[in-house]
Amino acid sequence: MPWPAATRSGNASVVQLPPHDIPTRHNSINHTAAGGQRAMMHFITALPAEARPLIEHFRLRDKCTNGGFPVYRNDGMALSVSGPGKVAAAAATASLAAQDSSRATNAWLNIGIAGHATLSVGRGILVNHISDRATGKAWYPPQLIDTNLPRCSLTTVDIPETGYAGDSLYDMEASGFFPVACRFSTAELVQCFKVVSDNREQTTSGITAQLCERLIADQLDVIEHLVQALAGFAEEHAAWHAPHPEQERLTTHWHFTVAQQHRLARLAQRWKTLLPGEPLWSKELGKLGTAGAVLLRLEQHLDSMVVELG
Repeated sequence: MPWPAATRSGNASVVQLPPHDIPTRHNSINHTAAGGQRAMMHFITALPAEARPLIEHFRLRDKCTNGGFPVYRNDGMALSVSGPGKVAAAAATASLAAQDSSRATNAWLNIGIAGHATLSVGRGILVNHISDRATGKAWYPPQLIDTNLPRCSLTTVDIPETGYAGDSLYDMEASGFFPVACRFSTAELVQCFKVVSDNREQTTSGITAQLCERLIADQLDVIEHLVQALAGFAEEHAAWHAPHPEQERLTTHWHFTVAQQHRLARLAQRWKTLLPGEPLWSKELGKLGTAGAVLLRLEQHLDSMVVELG
């Protein structure tokens, strides 16, 4: 069971999130991926006020400073406070990934406040499109989480936005966070969640640390469930990419070069997809004399499979 939660709908490809269930607090959120590797949940926030509700709710401790960024941890989570700006967010993300020997099964969540022209202060938004105003670059976080949360595009700016042009959120970190996090994990496990802190009626001049902290604290139930959804995806991703259970038997029986090992891994993944539950090893295979002959036989068998769609 990955990262235990108050409510989860199982290990389906789409995780249903009840919109306002109240979660329990957890000392840690642990998930051991296939192959025995522990997956981590990483949070990146810009401001200490954004981080404080998360630190308290998830009981993150063991504060340390590495690379100039404060980091708080428990056994299954880590949170880094980057400071404002996309460069700082990118640096904090890379620093945290380096500390944790980050794997593709680790999840990343950027949480913080953002402005919008018309959305009411306090609305929680899942970001489905990130653009950088200065560079024009754009990214699209995969939208696999089935939730009633509203979704919106987000524009990262270099100075606080006061014009609120278009139907976009505005922040100063996401375009730094997202592409860097995606270098260390699969994009499905990298998401941005923003809480509206200002709009044309309530401008940035009214933002205080106390307001910021309260806005994040009011969304803890939603954040809890986002974490659990990402945990489910991490579990599925780890299972998919785990080596075939009989792959080691083959590499022990025959000598595979490094290139042949990579080829075997790809064939074993195809085998898991096309022949789930079927053993990779067979008496016929065991009679072959070389690793090359084994690879050829596996490839021929897989190529002969007929895949029926629908």
